[in-house]
Amino acid sequence: MNRPARARNSAPASGSAAARHGAHLPDVNLTRRQLLVGAAGLVAAAAVGGGAFALTSGSSEADASQGSLTVPEEDVFTTEACEYVEDASGLVAMRTRASLPFGTILTACGDSVAACLVPTEDAAPLLQVGLFHLGSGNLTYALTNAAGADDGFQILDARAHGGGLIWLESNLLTGAWRVYTTALDGAAVGDPALAEERDSAWLLPSLAVSDGYAWWQTEPADASDKTLSAALRRVPFGAGTDAAETVLESAGGFGCAPAPAGAGVAACQRTSRTGKTWQLLYLADESGQVTDSLTLPSTMTPQDVSYGPNGFGFTFSSIYQVGDGISNLGTYTPATAVPLTVAQAEEDALAGMQAEAEAAAKDGADVQLTDDQRASARAQAEDAVCELYSAAEWFRFPRAPVTPPAFAGNWVFVKSTNVVAAVNLDARKYVTITTESATQGYGEYLASMGTGNRVVTFANVDYTPMNGEQIRECTVRVWETA
Repeated sequence: MNRPARARNSAPASGSAAARHGAHLPDVNLTRRQLLVGAAGLVAAAAVGGGAFALTSGSSEADASQGSLTVPEEDVFTTEACEYVEDASGLVAMRTRASLPFGTILTACGDSVAACLVPTEDAAPLLQVGLFHLGSGNLTYALTNAAGADDGFQILDARAHGGGLIWLESNLLTGAWRVYTTALDGAAVGDPALAEERDSAWLLPSLAVSDGYAWWQTEPADASDKTLSAALRRVPFGAGTDAAETVLESAGGFGCAPAPAGAGVAACQRTSRTGKTWQLLYLADESGQVTDSLTLPSTMTPQDVSYGPNGFGFTFSSIYQVGDGISNLGTYTPATAVPLTVAQAEEDALAGMQAEAEAAAKDGADVQLTDDQRASARAQAEDAVCELYSAAEWFRFPRAPVTPPAFAGNWVFVKSTNVVAAVNLDARKYVTITTESATQGYGEYLASMGTGNRVVTFANVDYTPMNGEQIRECTVRVWETA
């Protein structure tokens, strides 16, 4: 195995149907600040360095949020400012290793299972859906055929969480598609439930999962059709179309696919139909409401959005001429936790407005805040949080992004060329995870996204050792940080 005579590393074609609908398939100490609220004459301020962003109860009319992320170049560091540790064993340890069928593609959105797209040797079905159990390393099959096989549908994509599975099927001849979900109990799989179906007037949706919900993002094929809006939708695992709900609409479309993010998902919404500004959003699992947001500089479009332990992150596949420290290509994440969310800031601002209004009221009259005041509180809260992000120190992984990052504690995992890099943001050290065999192509691939305690990587390898038999397998490894 040390000197293979022939080596080939296989990856799905980047133009495949799954790649087109948003799946990333292989082809190549901030000090904690408090928001202070008070009655008349007092302001709520998010202290930033030597200055402050004033969050006042002020205007009775809604003030539009004006802030977008602005980070000085000196506040962004890369792996060049980190120590490379050649021996990764004391920092990142392999807990599970398994060999799966050659050509398998994995996506891990939690600590218990990863969804596997397993190719077959037949045209129908092209793919089956497996569940790779991270603890045991076992593979079980959730779907051996499409639920709509009799109607000409094929499985294209899947995501899994401990409690459920969501998958996408499409009729490749007509362009029609269906989203299904089911509940999971360990290896036990419930009955398929149709969540939504559309025709070719709609692009293939991208999928995500959270603790209790399956999520999918729809966009019209004709972006110029102003009668249709892109939408982020969800349903409890195993529930049907009657339980499906739209939690977010975006008239101007979405910037990228949604991403699992702890107890919720992250998304990227255009601020207006014709505008060029994108806003990162975090939607909570239980309520489905937006509880945090961050606006990017105008014209900057992320390839991926993330929401890790330190808050919002994103990737750029382009280099911008403006933006100071947030302008180059790569994967960005705050180096330490941003200590405030928009929901928290808004709650504090409303409390301050309420206290001020009650103090000014006569005879103890009941005071109700107006819609304009509530909108103003929201806008000011967004600006206050944006100031915190702009004052934070950021890490950029300086390679063209391939996948969204994965987070484990103070570690961030990123796919880089033919290896996976793991960076400890606190210690400023990094290690690399390479394939076990001499391969070409995309090398080791990052299957995990979101936040967890385990990180999954895999490599599809096809090689023949000197004087040995050909080996064709998908090698999967599960990692935990020290």
